[in-house]
Amino acid sequence: MNVENLFAWYDMHKRDLPGRGITDPYRIWISEIMAQQTRMETVKGYYDRFLKELPNVESLANVSDERLMKLWEGLGYYSRARNLKQAAITIVEEYQGVFPKTYDEVIKLKGIGEYTAGAILSRAYGLPYASVDGNILRVLTRYEMNPIDIASSGAKTHYKKRLEEMKVDQFGKLNEALMELGATICMPKVAKCELCPLSTDCQGHRHSCIFDYPVKTKKTKVIENEYTCLFLCNPKDEIYLEKKEKGLLKGLYAPIIVEGSLEEVNIYDYLNHIDIKRIVELAPQKHIFTHRIWYMRGYWIQLEQFKEGQQKFYSLEEIEEKIGVSTCFRKFFGELKEKMK
Repeated sequence: MNVENLFAWYDMHKRDLPGRGITDPYRIWISEIMAQQTRMETVKGYYDRFLKELPNVESLANVSDERLMKLWEGLGYYSRARNLKQAAITIVEEYQGVFPKTYDEVIKLKGIGEYTAGAILSRAYGLPYASVDGNILRVLTRYEMNPIDIASSGAKTHYKKRLEEMKVDQFGKLNEALMELGATICMPKVAKCELCPLSTDCQGHRHSCIFDYPVKTKKTKVIENEYTCLFLCNPKDEIYLEKKEKGLLKGLYAPIIVEGSLEEVNIYDYLNHIDIKRIVELAPQKHIFTHRIWYMRGYWIQLEQFKEGQQKFYSLEEIEEKIGVSTCFRKFFGELKEKMK
């Protein structure tokens, strides 16, 4: 592989992305975790806002769970945020707030796998650890015409070892350049071979079989769920939300969620202990998680005079500014606001 050509191309064409061009391990770490399963264009705004409020590992370790969820709201995969805080607590308690510098220490931190460990250690400390993701696997399997199944556990291990055997002075730059190549040139359905700095020696390009690689045989089953979302609204135009203590949306607030698709008559039976003024059905919504699709039916439920006990109602202003609510439920909010005018 002509690393000089790759680096020259990268220096000229690299995008301005969160966490790029810095050596602060904390900021690199935050950018890498945010970028997991999320488009980088989406990450930019969240990254700046997050670091403005939580500029270092100590502030992350001490932030309240509710504030953390609010800062993360809309990014999805909320276990990433919970893992960040737990790892920050470990760094403060065991490493005096200094991000560890050895692979064995970093890989033990909550939520950090081989890819993220390699990205942080190579870019922050210049250590020779590879960070192999789908972009890099695509570039390298096409470059070598390698039929290895990238869905197998051995594919990343194979290329991680191969890359780490290379004698490269700027290992962090190698990781970033290969990732950038896969993200902007050697893409899944488009390959701009005429612009690629590695095309001269690329076997896939030479043999005109770029799109035969990478090989991936394993397919993940998509699970579909139906839910009914009940938005209870008290006479003060506040909405009832409850904090989820477990499951996919742990730590976030949600309306009452009932499995299955309920008709209006069934809601009266389900909420028979509550004095209901009227029920209005909302437009159905669909939300796609990784390997999971939620089909949601929603209802705006106006209540008569309601004696508040353990239940908690929130104004729309509070929900916007303080309460972390998953994007899947916020899809109902535009219509809810119209109904509540």
